[in-house]
Amino acid sequence: MRAWVREQHEHTMAQLSALPARADIHRRLTDLLRTPSSGNTVKAGRRYFFRQRGEGEELPSLYCRDTLHSAPRRLLDPNELDPDGTITLADTHPSGDGSLLAYRLSMSGSSCMSLYVMAVESREVLDTIPGEVNPVAHTWHTRNCVAWLPDNSGFFYTRCPDGTAAAETRFHHKLYFHRLGENWRDDPLIFGEALRREQTPYPTVSSDGRYLAVVVQDVSGAAPRSEVYVLDREAAQLGFVPIVHDTEEFVHAAIHRDRLYIRTNHDAPLGKLISVPLTNAAGVPTSSGMEAREMRASPEFATVIPEGRHPLRAWTLVANYLFVETIEEVSSRLRVYDLVGNFIKQIELPGIGSIDALSAEPESGELLFSFSSFLTPRAVYRVNLETLTYELHQQDEVRFDPKDFAVEQVWFESRDQTRIPMFLIHQKAIERDGNNPTVIHGYGGFGVSLLPKFAAHVIPFLERGGIYAIVNARGGGEFGEEWHRAGTREKKQNVFDDFIAAGEWLISEGYTRSSKLGCFGWSNGGLSVNAVAVQRPDLWKAVVAGAPVTDMARFHMAHGARHWIADYGSPEDARDLSFLMQYSPYHTLPEEIEAPAILTIAPGNDDRVAPWHSYKMHAAWLTANVSHNPILLRGEDQAGHRGSPRASRAINRYADIWAFFFWQLGLD
Repeated sequence: MRAWVREQHEHTMAQLSALPARADIHRRLTDLLRTPSSGNTVKAGRRYFFRQRGEGEELPSLYCRDTLHSAPRRLLDPNELDPDGTITLADTHPSGDGSLLAYRLSMSGSSCMSLYVMAVESREVLDTIPGEVNPVAHTWHTRNCVAWLPDNSGFFYTRCPDGTAAAETRFHHKLYFHRLGENWRDDPLIFGEALRREQTPYPTVSSDGRYLAVVVQDVSGAAPRSEVYVLDREAAQLGFVPIVHDTEEFVHAAIHRDRLYIRTNHDAPLGKLISVPLTNAAGVPTSSGMEAREMRASPEFATVIPEGRHPLRAWTLVANYLFVETIEEVSSRLRVYDLVGNFIKQIELPGIGSIDALSAEPESGELLFSFSSFLTPRAVYRVNLETLTYELHQQDEVRFDPKDFAVEQVWFESRDQTRIPMFLIHQKAIERDGNNPTVIHGYGGFGVSLLPKFAAHVIPFLERGGIYAIVNARGGGEFGEEWHRAGTREKKQNVFDDFIAAGEWLISEGYTRSSKLGCFGWSNGGLSVNAVAVQRPDLWKAVVAGAPVTDMARFHMAHGARHWIADYGSPEDARDLSFLMQYSPYHTLPEEIEAPAILTIAPGNDDRVAPWHSYKMHAAWLTANVSHNPILLRGEDQAGHRGSPRASRAINRYADIWAFFFWQLGLD
């Protein structure tokens, strides 16, 4: 198998490297992707933490500032950890006062990561919890997997029990407490002894350290299930009290002052925010047997933000304010409320785009948010809580002129007459003469919303007259949970119908024609583009599938893919298997097919979507294809699910992708 994969990769690289356009694309991508860039800024105590990659550097380093405008100080440089650049910084968790930092490092894109603790002032590493023998929480949901006590004596964190088999490290997660300086093997189990295999706990601690809240998520069944528990650490004998218990919904919780706030879609597909006093919540004995619906009927539960007309996305609490992001017409909006839900103000964002992060300390005088759009690189803004106005703090610069391009939002009807939105990015004043090379990008699953966001790698295609179309297919979260569910399980075909209808609309409206049309998707998006290539090979000239899911009969058997069952269904259930087999690309590919040009990208160390999905589908395409279009497989060694984040390797990867599209769509 390895020899065959290597042979296929070498054949692909010989084809792509010989393309006349590739060298120019590579040079342009070097200009675009080698510019200095920064990540989101997080404040903890008096310090501001952020990532930044300088010009010429392969990977971003972690920095901090002691004031918002003081000189940055580098804390951790992954470029120095390994000459091959295979060690990357995954996530960071500063303590409340900013003096300590917990962080995780990934080897070659692996989700089995070690957890480290650094003293920020001295940069000394104080503690290590090794991922090699004791994997820390998986990379899908790193948010709140570390929760510090306010006195910095230690933190709560999630991991598998010592001795968990390598094949089971995506499961069996429990909540432990690590006291600084002590052996991690002696860390006490705090919560999760009775959790089912697929359940994962996420902790959060009140700013005074008294209350510990744990959200438990399970997405391995027919629908997501959630639980919320609270422990009063000053009355530990009461144990963890169930606040939301085993309900068919998805929740997120935060503690602010004396209340627990819960974002839920229970009886609210677009989301709502409720709260309960912590003294009441933690005072209910676990033996009460009070279920979630009964708790919600209690007068102690208050609706803070009721379900509105648009999906409630991100939210954060700071001082006397509640900041809430909603998604309206597939773009972010930001509003401010008081702590009981009274509307105060709408923050007018810089334009049509998306908020990448909201960050604030519990009692801070400021809030930081990151924002970008299709034509605007990421910028970080500071909101002054006294005036509720904001100013620009930092913005990435990319070497291109956005005034040369335009963004349209269009709507079209899918097969069942559902109206679907799509963004089109292109040069101004294009002609709708059917001659524009066009690439449709989409995802369509797991409630992931494709909002306006900057992607520098697309610019060479746009500069050569291409149209980049982002389809907001069902299965995403752009219009709430009903939109998500409309593209899951037995309704998954809706996603593929949306992709196909997008292509047909672009042709009927004169933007392009099938010989100039391609599609591009990654992961679940790779499933989508493989499915539409099988179902409508005549519609596409070129298809790029990155780390795709392709075998819907066996997907659940690799890595942590049982976590996908809520979206896909279970192959172990006869009814679910019947609808999975109706669209599974590997199983529905006919014996002979006039295939479009196919480029499959298979990161070799992908432990989210097993590379065998790519290998099997590539072999099947090779066997079935009776057209003269190329069927290519590009590997990437020592790279995880998204490919290596090193700048040089990202440039090479996108140079190959766009050279393939240039070749097939007539831009050579």
